Amino acid sequence: MALGYATLNAPFAGMVIDRKADPGSLATPGAPLLTLEREGNLRLEASIDESRLGLVRIGESVAVEIDGLNRVVTGRVVEAVPSVDAATRSFITKIDLPAIPGLWAGMFGRAAFAAGKSRALRVPQSAVLERGQIRSVYVVEGDTARLRLVTLSESREDQREVLSGLTAGERIIVSPPPLLADGGRVAIQEAAK
Repeated sequence: MALGYATLNAPFAGMVIDRKADPGSLATPGAPLLTLEREGNLRLEASIDESRLGLVRIGESVAVEIDGLNRVVTGRVVEAVPSVDAATRSFITKIDLPAIPGLWAGMFGRAAFAAGKSRALRVPQSAVLERGQIRSVYVVEGDTARLRLVTLSESREDQREVLSGLTAGERIIVSPPPLLADGGRVAIQEAAK
């Protein structure tokens, strides 16, 4: 009769990922003995800046990059927690993920939400001079090169978005020579067609 109390039945098929009690220990009512994980049915909880609240739509499909699998999958937004964390000024969005072999709880992922279209001013990476945290580009004013401090977006691409310091239509030097200095004379050469 007492042997029946030693049998554990899970409500679903899964894998034991954590044992909370040792064999032979007395089980306490209400205290968990094991943590089970069902393959599939996982959810990504993404922390999103409050200024981007308008980008999140329940039922929307979003691209999710799973670092451990080196793979991008499509998830579906199921909830946006209606509370903003006062310390981080962000809210939690829950995204259901498809069942993927090798995907387990605790793996790191990134969600990419469509932000709509916007115009951006970009410069080639070869035009950017970096000295520590200071970034600048040479702007051509008449026949003179002027060093201009700029704020750029972080990017791994060969083009950088200019957040401040330049305006559309200004001419920049794409590959400045190493000996060029602020106030140096320049000659504009038209590219051959």
